Formats: sequence, structure tokens, C-alpha cells
Amino acid sequence: MASREANFSERVVAAASQGAAGAIVAACLSSVTEPIVNRILVKRMGLSEAIAQVDLADTANFFNTVVATNFIKFPFFEVINMALENVELPGTGRGAILGAIFTTATLPITNYRYCKSVGAPVDFGSLYKAYLPTVLRDIVYGICRNSVMSALIAQNPDLPKTAKGRFTLMFMTVMASCLISAPGNEVRGYYLQNPKNRLPVREFFKPYRFIRSTAVGALIMSTALGVGTLVTGPAQARFSQLSSFLDSQPIAKTLVALFLVDQFLQSRRHAELMSKLEKKEEAKK
Repeated sequence: MASREANFSERVVAAASQGAAGAIVAACLSSVTEPIVNRILVKRMGLSEAIAQVDLADTANFFNTVVATNFIKFPFFEVINMALENVELPGTGRGAILGAIFTTATLPITNYRYCKSVGAPVDFGSLYKAYLPTVLRDIVYGICRNSVMSALIAQNPDLPKTAKGRFTLMFMTVMASCLISAPGNEVRGYYLQNPKNRLPVREFFKPYRFIRSTAVGALIMSTALGVGTLVTGPAQARFSQLSSFLDSQPIAKTLVALFLVDQFLQSRRHAELMSKLEKKEEAKK
């Protein structure tokens, strides 16, 4: 019994570590792509207009938000996914349960990221916007991811064995999943709008806007996650090596922890200082 508990604990730690490594890689990609995708989805902008609105400073600031939220979402997802592996369910059922649990638990984090990505104010109400369409979208997306990836691997078992194959597998899987779950994503985008200046239903859901939003969003997401497969493997290997080294060197581990805490505190102080300066500038105007 104790052996089984220890084995389960080891698997939880391994899953969380895998999620943490993926969180850093995804943050580098999402800090650039997410603000663009969200502007196209919710504000119904064109691609060039959305890119023009996102500058390097915005991307750097949003990166801090993405890293912090990814360190919660990614390990949590991997641990739930690992736990559900022991449940005897068909792939669709497992994907539905995973999507429902994950989305319900992390919706405030997801909506907080959305607000930060488009510069919208964050309040309690905004954290729980569009719950139902988000859950339904993520359930459909999760089922599609499992089904499409399984079908592609069954058709070509050697696909995951090479870097090119992993990129192709992830690109095609995410592209198909985004396209199939697109109606739910569009409904989520509609309800994420500010109620005071929300576009009418007929204007928001015009066919050309739906096609543009879906095509651009799916292309960016599939490319970003495809590139992520090329980076995540080596990154996880380096992460595991560093983790093993720090476990064998308690002093080094303590110094790294202190350095990270110091960097975090300095970042917060800098953000508070910049906020105060901005308020002073606004007061002068």
C-alpha cells in the first residue's frame, strides 16, 4: 500500500514538473500570440490592426502574467490528466471530464489573462464571464484533441518519433480541434465583450468575421503549439537535469530560491513604482 502511494506521489511530482517546464515554453509563445488572437476574437479587428496595437513593452508585461498563470494551469492540467488515466472511461468521456474540471477550476485565471492581454480592467465579475461557452468549448476541444491525435498516430505510428513528425502531429491536431470547437470560441468572445459597448449579435457573428477570427486564431495556435513541441522536449530534459543537480546540492538550491524570490520582489516593486508614476502623470494632466 505504501509502495503504491509512493509511486502515485512520484507520478504526481513528475506530471507537475512536466507541466512546469511546458509552462515556461508556452509563456514565451503566448505572450506574443495571445494579445493578437484575443483582439481578433473579441474586438473583431483585422490581423494587421491587432499586431499594430501590441508593442514590445506590452508583450514583456504580459509575459509576467502568462508565466505566473501557466505555473498554476499547466501542472494542474498534467496532474488531472495523469489521475484520469487510471479511470476506465472511453477517450471522449475522459476528455469531457478533464475539460469540465480544468475549465471550472481555472476560468478566473483564464479570464484574468484575457483582461491583461487586451488592457481591460479586472474585477470580480470579469473573472467569471462566459463560463458556459468556455466549458463547452474546452470539452469539445479536449475530445477533438484526443480523437484526432489518436487517429493520426494510428495511421502513422512513426509520426511522434521525429521532430518534424511531432510538429506535424501537433499542428494538424490543434488546427482540427480549433476549427471544430470554433463556434464555442466565438460565443465566448461575444460574452467577453464589455456590455456597455457590445456589438449586436448580427454584427458580431457576421460570416466573414467568423471565418477571419477562426482562421487566424487556429493558424496562430497550431503554429505556436507545433513549435512548442520542438522546444518542450529539450526544455524538459534541461529542467530535469537542473532539478536533479539542485536536489543533490542543497546550498545551491537555497541560493537559487533566494534569487528567484528577490527577482519577484524587485519586479513587484518596479511595477508599483511605475503605477505610481503613471498616476502622477495622469493627475498632472
